[in-house]
Amino acid sequence: MLVLSRKINESIQIGTDIEIMVIDVRGDVVRLGITAPQATQIWRKELWDIIVKENKTAAEGSNVSSFKDAPQLPLSTFSKLSKIPTVHIEVEEKK
Repeated sequence: MLVLSRKINESIQIGTDIEIMVIDVRGDVVRLGITAPQATQIWRKELWDIIVKENKTAAEGSNVSSFKDAPQLPLSTFSKLSKIPTVHIEVEEKK
């Protein structure tokens, strides 16, 4: 695991098209802003774990013998989750 320290308005770059910026820190809560291509799936870890678990459960009952690297969201999970609104925050650069 790579561990980095960043301050507010500082960011990290992942590959050529993903940037993660620290937006705010309040106590033990860190708000992150993520810039990525529209096709990139971004999930909170606890939701990703649910998706993977449901995919494995569904595959056990079918003839599917292999999984893709990026599990697809099962309809049953999607119905449990409301659409999470995306918030776009413009950050002024320091001059």
